[in-house]
Amino acid sequence: MGRGWPIRGWQILLGLLVPLLLAGCEKQDLYKFNVCRLALPGVENAGLRFHLLTRPDIDANADRITLIYQILPDSVPYRSNDEGVLSDNVPISGEGPPAFAHRITCQFARAQTPGARVPLTGIETSRFGVLPASQLALLDRFWINRVGRTALNSFDDQSRSATLPDVPNIGAKAAFGLQLLLAGVSRGAVYALLALPFTLIYGLIGRINLAFGEMLMVGGVAAMVASQAVIGGIGWHITLIVISALLAAIIYGAGLGRLSWKWVFGPLGRANTGGQGMIVASLGCVLAIQEFVRLAYSARNFNLPPIWQFALPLVRGGHFIVTIDGFDILAVTLAVIMAMILHRLMHQTAFGRAWHAISQDRFAAALCGVRLHHVEGLTFTLAGLLCGIAGAILALRYGVINFHSGTMFGFKALTAAILGGIGIVRGAWLGGILLGLLESLWTGYFGDPYRDAAVFVLLAAVLILKPQGLLGINNSHDSLATGRAG
Repeated sequence: MGRGWPIRGWQILLGLLVPLLLAGCEKQDLYKFNVCRLALPGVENAGLRFHLLTRPDIDANADRITLIYQILPDSVPYRSNDEGVLSDNVPISGEGPPAFAHRITCQFARAQTPGARVPLTGIETSRFGVLPASQLALLDRFWINRVGRTALNSFDDQSRSATLPDVPNIGAKAAFGLQLLLAGVSRGAVYALLALPFTLIYGLIGRINLAFGEMLMVGGVAAMVASQAVIGGIGWHITLIVISALLAAIIYGAGLGRLSWKWVFGPLGRANTGGQGMIVASLGCVLAIQEFVRLAYSARNFNLPPIWQFALPLVRGGHFIVTIDGFDILAVTLAVIMAMILHRLMHQTAFGRAWHAISQDRFAAALCGVRLHHVEGLTFTLAGLLCGIAGAILALRYGVINFHSGTMFGFKALTAAILGGIGIVRGAWLGGILLGLLESLWTGYFGDPYRDAAVFVLLAAVLILKPQGLLGINNSHDSLATGRAG
């Protein structure tokens, strides 16, 4: 153990600089133009279709933008040339008879930094005047945020309004399937991150800790509190928000992992408590952590506004655009970096050699001078750190978390670890990716109602047909019901 953990600094710095690198890739997009365009069908009467005259090359950094549009002939007459083609050279309402062009003006809050996403604060149209605040709130919540891109069906030419990026067209079915696969990989990367703690602890002491989902929840709450602190104190700086959220989640996750070993699992291990006692103790940790967060903070949801809406278009199928979200890139990248660091840690350091020695023969390792409790404490700390990173990614990606959010994620991560082969690091990765793909594909083709049921049916099938997982467990004498003797 004298050599310590020779993890190179560049590996850790690379993980922390990923948000900065990705933020620098974000190009100026048509966010305000698209929000105002999506609002138009909600403001106008239902059933109308529109021809947009305004080109998308307007100043996206302006706080107020105005779109000029015509209502298509199934509603009112419109001016055309001799060939029946719509003309953009149409007078604005009130400037000349007859006037068939109208305008909608959208007011946005002032951005603190260039390119930041800002809320819609007001709408005025030439047909209806200023939209009341109550109607604007309903429009934003129940139309723009829920109807979304389907509102573009109200326009005669979507591509003319810059809704279709210059990417290959691979067909609707292939594009839909590819989008589901990308979503599954990003979600599976988070499951893999959370499955690694189960693998580390079970591989070391042959026990299952059910409280890792709650450590994820604590990491997510810490990430949200840190993000809100940066937003309120410094401003809307995406890179600082993401880095501070990750650091807060790492500190709280690692600290909670260390405390759980010092106060619960370490004493139980020294008392030679059996596997059932460990499971009961971990359930007690679940309830204690949940109730502490509920009483110390609140039972309500912790909400974080969307802080990063960068999405990279890849291909399309007609008007369906296959994109990968910035936080999906962040999730996969961080998961890969942590896997590389963990691989180096477990195979090229004194800690890794000590971990493997205890895993193979605890008594022989102690006779050879391995400090059992020191290695166990470091392993629990590392497991909590991984939980914190996973919690930060989930909090930043979905923007909502509460005191019981971690329970379901914890059980699913345990499912992923068992599926791949609990006690084997690459098994956690395999199980996490497979589980993420299963959830994504099931949701896309069968819907949400039975998604979780399908996951646990898979777990039951694995326990019955191949109880050691796809890659087996790290000791042929171990099982999921009985821990390693020692």
